[in-house]
Amino acid sequence: MIRVVTNDPRILLLADRLWDRASRVAVAARQVPAPLALAIEVSAGDEALGIPAHLDERWSVATDDAELSIGDHLHARIECAQGRFVGRVSAALISDHPDLVTRLLLEAPAATLLARRSYAVIHAGAVAGPAGAVVIRGAPGAGKSTVVAAAHQAGLRVLGDESMLVSRSDPDDLLSAVRDLTLLPGAARMLGLEAATTATRAGGEDKRRLDLFSSSTPLARRARRVATVLLGPRNGGPARLEPLTPESFLEEFRLGAIAQERWSGTPEHIAVHWSRRRAYRLSGAADLAGAIELLASLVTPLAAVGRG
Repeated sequence: MIRVVTNDPRILLLADRLWDRASRVAVAARQVPAPLALAIEVSAGDEALGIPAHLDERWSVATDDAELSIGDHLHARIECAQGRFVGRVSAALISDHPDLVTRLLLEAPAATLLARRSYAVIHAGAVAGPAGAVVIRGAPGAGKSTVVAAAHQAGLRVLGDESMLVSRSDPDDLLSAVRDLTLLPGAARMLGLEAATTATRAGGEDKRRLDLFSSSTPLARRARRVATVLLGPRNGGPARLEPLTPESFLEEFRLGAIAQERWSGTPEHIAVHWSRRRAYRLSGAADLAGAIELLASLVTPLAAVGRG
C-alpha cells in the first residue's frame, strides 16, 4: 500500500492516474503504517512564479537515498531504507507540467521504493493486449523503444520502454516503473511521431518524449506476462519469432543486463521463470511492420489459447 499525504488535492488527483485508491474499510482495518509513505507539500501563493523554458532536473543519488531538484520549483528526497519520500513543489509547476510532477513526485519515488521491497527492476519494455503483456528485452541500443513505439502506434498498450517492475514472488506480475516512451530523433522521424513528441534528454542523449500521461490509468500500468521476447539481429530477412530453449534464453537474457538491475537484487530467478514458457528471439526487426504483427499475435486471446 502507498500512502500519499499532501496539502493540495491536485496531487491526489494525479495519484489517481497511477494507482487505485484503497477503500476506507481496508485503510481502517490496517493495523500498521503503509509500507510506502509519500509526503508532498505544494507551495501556496506562487502561481505567478515563472516557469523557465528549459527545466533542468538535478539528481544526487547515494546508496540508500536520492535527492532531486528543479530550481526553486521542486525539491524532493527519497529515503529507501525507511520507505519514505518527502517532496515540495510549486503550484505553478503543477499547473504547467502535471505530467512532469507526476513522474518525478509520484511514479519515480514509488518505483524506487518498490524496487527495494517486493518488486525487482528489469531492463526491458513491455506492451500489452487483451491476453496480457509481452516483455521486450535487449542490450542498450537494440531498438526496444522503437519497437515499443511502433506497437503503440498499432494500438497495443504500453507499460514502458526501458524498465519494468516485476514481482519477486510472481514473476508474471508486471508493473510500470516510470511509464515512459522516449525515442532518438531519427526513430521519431522514421515513425512519423516527431510532431507528437517533445524534446528531452535521457541517458546523456537528445531524445523525443511521446506523451503517455494523457492515457494514464491504474489499469494501463499493470498486466500479466504471456511471453518474453529478446531482440536478436535487426537485419537478415523478414521479422520472425524463434522459440528459445531455457539455456539459450538465459544466455541471451544476460546481454540486456544493466547495473541498475542489481541495485534492487539480482534478477536471475525471474529470468529462470520466464525461460520455461513462451520465450522467443525476435530477429529481423528492421521489418518493423512484420515485427509488430508478430508481437500482436502473442497478446491476442486466440494466440494465447492456441499455445496452451
